[in-house]
Amino acid sequence: ILLQLTWEAIEDAGISPNTLAGDNVGVYVGASALDYANESLFDPNVATGHFMTGNTLSIISNRLSYIFDFKGPSFTVDTACSSSLVALHEAYRALNSGRIDCAIVAGVNVLASPFPFVGFAQATMLSPDGQCKAFDANGNGYVRSEGGVVLVIKRKDAPRWKGQRSHADIVAVDVNSDGRTVGMSLPSDVEQANLLDRIYKAHGIDPNQLAFVEA
Repeated sequence: ILLQLTWEAIEDAGISPNTLAGDNVGVYVGASALDYANESLFDPNVATGHFMTGNTLSIISNRLSYIFDFKGPSFTVDTACSSSLVALHEAYRALNSGRIDCAIVAGVNVLASPFPFVGFAQATMLSPDGQCKAFDANGNGYVRSEGGVVLVIKRKDAPRWKGQRSHADIVAVDVNSDGRTVGMSLPSDVEQANLLDRIYKAHGIDPNQLAFVEA
């Protein structure tokens, strides 16, 4: 999935993929599930020569570097639901430090095993009616889903190609941990508010000027 999306993202940026081959391009992927591997754990016959390179989180990112011949940092971030956003944070810091000029940032999730569904249902985390009702008093759990995304990110002062285009600028990123909350899987509204306040103050952002908030 990410091989296809990476090719499409590079093309969408107006960059010829072969011009990035051999360059100091970083790859930062957010992923946290091993559904295919989980399905195979009880069947030793599936442990072929391709099993280990097809069922580890590290290879998700390194396969992109291998196929496209990227020479920058390449690793997969697993912070559960925030994996791809934390991957974006790591890419942003690498770009700002001058470590790399270009980054591939990606996230991917596939639901291929029943085990997580059973576990999350036992933990009463999933919505029994299969509907997300965020900020609604009738909210009764969340819904798992599949998807993939790839962004090509470059520093503003990095060399540009003819035809290269940009859809947006990243003003700021940051991450934190909520520490000890009422439950390990539950967030803290206070600590999340502190994180946003730190970002706004550090970059002179007026919250009243924000046009769209996604939670």
